[in-house]
Amino acid sequence: MVTIRLARADDDFQAVAQLYWTVWQDTYRGLLPAEFLAELTPATWHPERHWRRQLLAFDDQHQLVGTCAFGPARDAQFAGWGEINSIYLLPTVQHQGLGRQLMQRAMTALQAQAFDRLVLWVLVTNEPARQFYQRCGFVATARVKTQGPIREVAYVWPAAARGAGSGE
Repeated sequence: MVTIRLARADDDFQAVAQLYWTVWQDTYRGLLPAEFLAELTPATWHPERHWRRQLLAFDDQHQLVGTCAFGPARDAQFAGWGEINSIYLLPTVQHQGLGRQLMQRAMTALQAQAFDRLVLWVLVTNEPARQFYQRCGFVATARVKTQGPIREVAYVWPAAARGAGSGE
């Protein structure tokens, strides 16, 4: 059984950063240049900066197995929107419904903060993630951004918000 809760100030954010690193090494192998992935370390991430807007998922042995960060949209083009910043699950717990649970909890939290339109960014070449977001009700836009080797496309929710903020 998995327990999901909001992060607390005293959580082990080094463990969260380690989870990010582990998932990136597994998920993005073959999708991003190996040299780029080799340069990353757990110190690349700073989840402690945004702990108030982060869900943590723990297995029955209290080991961290997933996380989902969310908050106000970071891209000025989506000002006034909520954003799913990241959702990462260890490979051992993927495809068991945990991602959907984290997504639903984050969406509910954002809606409670009066965000009725949501955006997320996903690696253009990450087809499994794109399919997951579509199953969660998000729809792809024409908005793409590139930072180094990372090329992402914006997905929005609800589908009716597709034209807003996306340049369509």
